[in-house]
Amino acid sequence: MEQERTPPASKRARMPSPSQSQAQAQAVDDAEDRLSALDDGALHAILARLPLRDAAATAVLSRRWPRVFATLPRLRLHPATFNRRGYDGDEDDCEDAHRWMDALGRVLDGRAAPVAAFEVGAKFMGLYDGWFHDAFRRLCGSDGLLELGVVNTKYDKCYPLPSPVYSCATLTSLDLYNWRIRVPGRFAGGGLRAVRSLRLRDVVATDADLRRLISRCGALEHLEIHDVHRARNVVVRAPCLEKLEVFSFRPLCVSVKKAPRLGTVRLDLSYCYPEDSWSINDTMDSEEDYSLSEIEAMCDYEKMAEREHKQTDEVRNMVTFLRGLCGVKKLQLYLPTEYSEVLSKVRVSMLKRLPKKNYLLGLETLALTLDHNDKVLATFVSCLLNSSPNLKNLIIKEVWGMGSSVSLPSEFWEEQVDADCTLNHLSSVTFYIESLFKGNPCGGLCRFLVMNARVLRRLRIEYFRSKVRPEDAAKVEAIQRELHRWPRASPDVVLELCPLDCCPSY
Repeated sequence: MEQERTPPASKRARMPSPSQSQAQAQAVDDAEDRLSALDDGALHAILARLPLRDAAATAVLSRRWPRVFATLPRLRLHPATFNRRGYDGDEDDCEDAHRWMDALGRVLDGRAAPVAAFEVGAKFMGLYDGWFHDAFRRLCGSDGLLELGVVNTKYDKCYPLPSPVYSCATLTSLDLYNWRIRVPGRFAGGGLRAVRSLRLRDVVATDADLRRLISRCGALEHLEIHDVHRARNVVVRAPCLEKLEVFSFRPLCVSVKKAPRLGTVRLDLSYCYPEDSWSINDTMDSEEDYSLSEIEAMCDYEKMAEREHKQTDEVRNMVTFLRGLCGVKKLQLYLPTEYSEVLSKVRVSMLKRLPKKNYLLGLETLALTLDHNDKVLATFVSCLLNSSPNLKNLIIKEVWGMGSSVSLPSEFWEEQVDADCTLNHLSSVTFYIESLFKGNPCGGLCRFLVMNARVLRRLRIEYFRSKVRPEDAAKVEAIQRELHRWPRASPDVVLELCPLDCCPSY
């Protein structure tokens, strides 16, 4: 009988030696120790990068992790947060609203510390207003909520903001999108007194509710109002306010009554496409019932916008706005062609300068996005220059594709601008134009400033490189020679032509 062969060594199963097993176990322990060595702040930073559902799943890792998740300071929720894994939908699609609410309820029930920052966006919050009222009451009454962002993604409906939000005394940041603002007559427990940043986007509010909301935020430092509906007047009383940004698709009178610390202001008035930007909330003046014919008339947004413009004194609105900016250091204005068309129909012409008591004495930087060669807007630019005696930096950006084909001559500016105002301090000027060859963009105001600004150090003309073909090199050189032939009030001024590859952001 043949002897049984021994299997080759290469096929023989190898058992790990005791030393190898100990090394592997030690490696696992070391990995766990390194993770455990991190403090809660570091672990919170890691979990914050995960979807909330995945962050909750870490509770099974060890006895420490449930507490880590239960003390996670920031909760972010979108409609798909609690969908089943593998569900075919995007972040705006909620598979089951009841499961979503049950899951959020369990997260809040398991909290071991107040939520510091809560961001939520969903389209069904108005449908289950009672449940969400209780959820916000728990959050806002926890004495720890600092930041709150609430987005109603049911874009065709605007629901009342849950009332507990108005009573939250710990909030420092509040961001609201597509909510109806109804401020209670009395606030409980100093609600909103600590808010430093208030952002209102596509909200519906009356003049009175908007005024009460802003004035209630006594610590307010940054206020952004983006397309508020129904309100026609914004009154700002905020003694701590440092930055104000207002974006509006319809006429809006902004009056800054009390903001001694205000340093940066931006105003954008874009009146184009009312059929896309207006809503029934802009044309409905009250909550009363309307007839079908009245509602149909209110939904003709183009006619409603035209009627609104006829009833609005844009010159008065702008002067009212500027009168409250005496101490502002930086002012940005976006006024496209549609604004100039409305402004041209106003019976009262723009002032050549503001009343002396309302001069913009603190203004150092003025950034304008408009067509400064449009005669109506040019008159407004002159008013700003004449009312800003300490202006140092001027930036004018041409509205894309909407610049005038002919520049206003320098003689126009000599008649409009007083030599004793801005021209004594202006040191830097930047013009952004779409094309060097449309009209005479390097004449007019550019030439006037070079000839009259006594301490001007630099004038820079920026243009799109793509608008200049290789065969246009001679034209560019001719423009450069023309710039250097201009008489100069300041012998040290540097004149620059600068091609750009993308649109600048000032």
